[in-house]
Amino acid sequence: MGIPRFAGHVQHYSVSTTLGHKSAHDNDSDTVDPPNFIIDGPGLAYHVYYRLAHSSNALGAFDALPSYDQIGQAAIAFLSELEAHRIQISHIYFDGYLPLHKRHVRLGRLESYLKDLIKIQTKCPRGLGVSDLHPKPSPLTSPQLFNSFHSVPHLLRGLPAPPFLVPAVLDALSTTKYASITEVVPGEADTSCAKAARDQGGIILTSDSDLLVYNIGDNNAVVFFSGLEIHEEPGATNVTSVLKANMYPTAQIAQRLELPGLQQLAYHCKLDPTVSLAEARRRVHQPMHDESSWRRFQEEYSTLDFDQTSQAQSSGIQLRGFLDPRLSEFILQLSTRAREDETNIYLPFLIEDPSRASAWYVSSFIRQIIYVMIAAQVSTPHASLPLGAIMEVSRRGLRVVPSTVPLSTSTATTAQRLDNGNIHALSSRLQKAKERFRVVSPMFRYRIFALREIYCWHIVNLKNPPSKNSIARTTTGFVGSLVQWEDIHLEAQIQAVLYALRMVKQGLSYITVGKAGVEGSVELENILEDLPPLSGLLPSFMELRGFAEKEKIEVSQAVSYVMQFEEAENRFEDGGNAGTTEKSA
Repeated sequence: MGIPRFAGHVQHYSVSTTLGHKSAHDNDSDTVDPPNFIIDGPGLAYHVYYRLAHSSNALGAFDALPSYDQIGQAAIAFLSELEAHRIQISHIYFDGYLPLHKRHVRLGRLESYLKDLIKIQTKCPRGLGVSDLHPKPSPLTSPQLFNSFHSVPHLLRGLPAPPFLVPAVLDALSTTKYASITEVVPGEADTSCAKAARDQGGIILTSDSDLLVYNIGDNNAVVFFSGLEIHEEPGATNVTSVLKANMYPTAQIAQRLELPGLQQLAYHCKLDPTVSLAEARRRVHQPMHDESSWRRFQEEYSTLDFDQTSQAQSSGIQLRGFLDPRLSEFILQLSTRAREDETNIYLPFLIEDPSRASAWYVSSFIRQIIYVMIAAQVSTPHASLPLGAIMEVSRRGLRVVPSTVPLSTSTATTAQRLDNGNIHALSSRLQKAKERFRVVSPMFRYRIFALREIYCWHIVNLKNPPSKNSIARTTTGFVGSLVQWEDIHLEAQIQAVLYALRMVKQGLSYITVGKAGVEGSVELENILEDLPPLSGLLPSFMELRGFAEKEKIEVSQAVSYVMQFEEAENRFEDGGNAGTTEKSA
């Protein structure tokens, strides 16, 4: 996000600064207090993603996409390298709720992803390149982690970032010492960063130029990920490298521009992206033509309150653990809205075949289970009131549009309806897969489960199921030198099923009141206990090939299990046909 050209206008007033240094001896101590960093979590995730993509020597687009394991490890390495350069990290914030006024930005981004994906398919109608011989990538060096590139790697142009990029980084941080300073906040990460800087002091590390607009206090500053550089110091006695960046001390920049702050300057740049800095400064001193527009702009960049936080707390809602941002947002919307309002959940944009029905359809049944249970939990004080509409925003055909998730009109009756088989049916299918594939890792067992769900969904909905060859290829990752669009789409459907299971597992861990009253929910939570984190749940094809060889996966046995169809007609009786109006899946 950010205001177009605003950062460029004030870049001249940034200050080149040495932020810290790495010593040749670990026990060296400084007499100067180390700088305190407040880190924008989504910015960290995208920064390491692009660093990994640029360092890859991949031959094809699917090879060039970093895996979730690589992304998580790179994020940890980045933070460790900051600390090695005497940087203190006090907070890492992730979005847990985006305000209504940014919905059009989100929709615009999803539509842009779709247009790019359509272009890629037109350009590469047979599929995307991948190499069976591509070696395992080496960890990034310190300069590679920091010294940034500003362009998207050629092989990845047009491809969106991995759909679960930010949750993968959250997963990685949750198992390290950084867990105690990492938080999914009930608002925007940049608002929390600005508030922490203003209240506690520090340097905000971000990729979002919006942080230049907030009031972050007189002695604090903003640094962009793209401006961080490590310089080796081979001639120095004790120092091996220094960390440098252009720092934006926003209060001092405003003073140099002879302005009370940067907000009005940013406002005029937003109104007219073509305006020069000199003209924008002149307009700051003119009477404001639209006071209501100016007040709305100020409210967007206020750190004085978190409406959704206070409302959630008044409803007795507390976000626990490392909930994925979309699930956090879903819970907060339910807890803060008026009862007749709709609740929107923006499904991650999958890399799929845009000429076919959305890959998300195959896991609608699973997602409905957790939507209803969370809604019943959040709405306990108002159980007699209607639930309203839950709208999933995702691709439908060649558009990105909201679609209604069919639920009962009362959260109480809907939770009772779950007693009648939905949860038990899912638990039963998961348990059967667990018993059939006891000797394989949870990663492969859940993958085979997902393929079976997908195959049966197609049969139940009278659609052509995935081919036997495509099932075999996506089971083990041996897709040849070209990933066909059939395999790309099936892989996206696998991700849709497995991420839905992750939503169920996280949602059940959130629910405390009333879970025991819904028959089968405790059993389902226990079954999902061994669901791996994203790094182990959704490996890259290259990683998948390695795991398959190590575990000696019997492909024919897995394919045979996937394509069995006894009693499939009962699998989706309560919602499996939701949203299946498109001709091809």
